[in-house]
Amino acid sequence: MAFLAVAVVLFLARRDILVAVEKLRHLNLWVLALMLPMQGLAFYAVSRVLGHYFTVTGGKLSQRVLFKAVVELNFVNHIFPSGGVSGFSYLTLRLKQYGISSAKSTLAHLMRFMLAFVSFIILLLVAVIMLAIENKANGVIIFLATTLTLSILFGTLVLVYVIGSINRIKQFAHAISRAVNWVLHVFRRAHPESINLKRVEKTFEELHTDYLLLRKDVHKMWPALGWALAANVFEVATVYVAFVAHGAWINPGAVIIAYALATITGLVAIFPGGLGVYEPVMVATLIAAGVSGPLALSATLVSRVVTLTIALITGYLFYHKALRNYDDR
Repeated sequence: MAFLAVAVVLFLARRDILVAVEKLRHLNLWVLALMLPMQGLAFYAVSRVLGHYFTVTGGKLSQRVLFKAVVELNFVNHIFPSGGVSGFSYLTLRLKQYGISSAKSTLAHLMRFMLAFVSFIILLLVAVIMLAIENKANGVIIFLATTLTLSILFGTLVLVYVIGSINRIKQFAHAISRAVNWVLHVFRRAHPESINLKRVEKTFEELHTDYLLLRKDVHKMWPALGWALAANVFEVATVYVAFVAHGAWINPGAVIIAYALATITGLVAIFPGGLGVYEPVMVATLIAAGVSGPLALSATLVSRVVTLTIALITGYLFYHKALRNYDDR
């Protein structure tokens, strides 16, 4: 269905695509090269978020280990079609050798996403102000920014509500286990109890314990929120560089809202890295913010190609080296 939708979009935008291809001939490759350090800084900021969490909860790891793990996570999420779920499993496996429990790794990953989403609220506010200054904050943009903000707040409150009670966690664990077992049984003819409920309950109980520990010192997580905000700024800057490479200094607010919406939408897609979902959402939002169709399409595709190339090359090297070391042990 998603491929059909993309095909329809490509057909309707065929003229803009031809113009976008023409724009590729005039790319400033020296400017485009700035995407590499921007992406590296984004990876570093995410590793600092995780590092700060582990420091607060008593599981301190070296920044070098966490940086490599973040690069590998990016590779895993771009390779495996799991809507971002693969990252949770991989981080658990990756950090197990350092004595980090499954629950602690899971909560660290959840906290990373939660802080990233909360920092999006700050960026969305800044984006609307930037667009309003140029009279480009139309009804569509305000609606998208408001919807994103409310969705992030609602999701955060639901997550806190679930992990805040051991009974709610057990109910949630039961529901997740039944759902996953049903899917595995229907599509793979697996055993009806492929997911061990007791093991899931134990993991979620550890998750609750770590959450209570974190809640006592929640003020200590403010630096982590700062690093999460920095990570999003660097990610947006990575995309913005693609526009500058086209010779276009567009309103950064348009890129912020488009990136936030495309990223969150891509997370719930089943395709690796949100492929086929991220791109049309990004382009459509940019156009709604006043960016021309050919420029929005060309810059989006260029930024995606470059970031995917960075993810595949750097991630592949770190990922396979980590697997070799794991196999040796």
